[in-house]
Parts: sequence; structure tokens; C-alpha cells
Amino acid sequence: MICINCKNEHSEKFCPNCGQKSEVQKITFRSILNDAFSTVTNMDKGLLFNVKSLLLNPEEIVNDYILGKRKHIFNPISFLIITISIYLIVDSLIVVPGQKQEIDSQIYSVGYEAGKFIKNNFKYFWILSIIWLSFSTRIIFRQYNYAEHLAVNSFVIGQATLAGLIGFVLFRQPLLFNPIIYIFITWMIYKIHKAQGKKLDVFFQSVAATLLFFIQLLLITVFIGIIGNYNW
Repeated sequence: MICINCKNEHSEKFCPNCGQKSEVQKITFRSILNDAFSTVTNMDKGLLFNVKSLLLNPEEIVNDYILGKRKHIFNPISFLIITISIYLIVDSLIVVPGQKQEIDSQIYSVGYEAGKFIKNNFKYFWILSIIWLSFSTRIIFRQYNYAEHLAVNSFVIGQATLAGLIGFVLFRQPLLFNPIIYIFITWMIYKIHKAQGKKLDVFFQSVAATLLFFIQLLLITVFIGIIGNYNW
């Protein structure tokens, strides 16, 4: 049998050279739906595998990904994008009553401009937040290089976004200032890095990393508000 992907001759169910399946089903509408549904709902691989593993044993899935055992793991950046997309869909369906206020102070004006910009560009703002979180975890935990921290924190932010979604639905608390998000981030950082030292030390380091991350977000938010207020 000749592999249709790499032209390697073999007699296995999967090509030993590239992993291509020997028997390829004809593309039908049903097969497309089944593949897409399986990618999202399969508990042994794909999106739900990530969610389950990051909830029950985040250090294992992270270590497997770093070491190259990635066959069943959903790509961390794709995972982050999908979780943010889920949040935005829910956010669009739930109306959070706002308070009408006059822009009678410089502080409120800055906050208003920052909030407007972040709401309109939230997907990009939250995806880029892995840069700031990775800066924090890289300073405190030296186990991985910066690129690896970016991958790890894509898992962390993605899973924390799903946890924050619960808080948003229950308490109508915006994601950026939702305490559930930061509690979950702290817990995941601790679980992922707990083997690096004494548990109490790693816990306080995890709190420090999350606090540094939050401070960076606040500074960026204020900067956006000042720029927006100055320009508009």
C-alpha cells in the first residue's frame, strides 16, 4: 500500500512515516460534521480533553506538551481563541445593566475610554494578556523559557476564561475584574509549578505572579484610557 500523503510503501493501518490513515473515508456532509463534533467533544483528545485535563491534572498536560507528547492535546493558542470566542458569544447574549453617569472627572473619562476600547477589542486584548502573564511567570519561575511560558499560559488563560465565564453568568462581573479569573490563574500556576519547591513557597510565588500580572493589566488599561481620552 502506498501512503497518499508521503508516498511511503507500508502495510499498516497508519503510515509509520507520517501517521496518515490508510483507509480514507469519502468526504460527506455527515463526515465533516462528525469530525468537527469529535474535535470539540472527544474527552480523549481535542477541546474537552484540554478542559478535563487542565481541571484535574494541569501539571501533567503541560509537561506532556512541553516534552512533545502532543497527539491528544488541543493546540494551546487555538484553545485560548476558542475559549475567548465562547465568552464573547455568551457576553453578547447577556445584557448587563449599566449605570448612567456624567463624565464629570478626568479619572472617570480615562476609565470610560479604556473600557470602551477593551470592550470593542476584547478578543485581542485578552489573547495578548498571555504576554504579560508569561513575563510574570518567567521572572518568578525559571523552569521554562519564555516561549514555553507563552504556551503554558495559553492553557492557563484559556481555562481561567471558562471559569470566569461562570462568574460572569452568575454575578454579571466583567471578565477583566472578575476575581474568579485571578483565583483560578493562581491555582493553575501553583499546580503547574508546585514541583519546583516547597508547596508554601510555590503558593506565594503563584500569588505574586498573578498580582504582577494584574498590575500590568491595570497599567495597560490606564494607558489605553489616557491615550483614548487625549485623542477623542
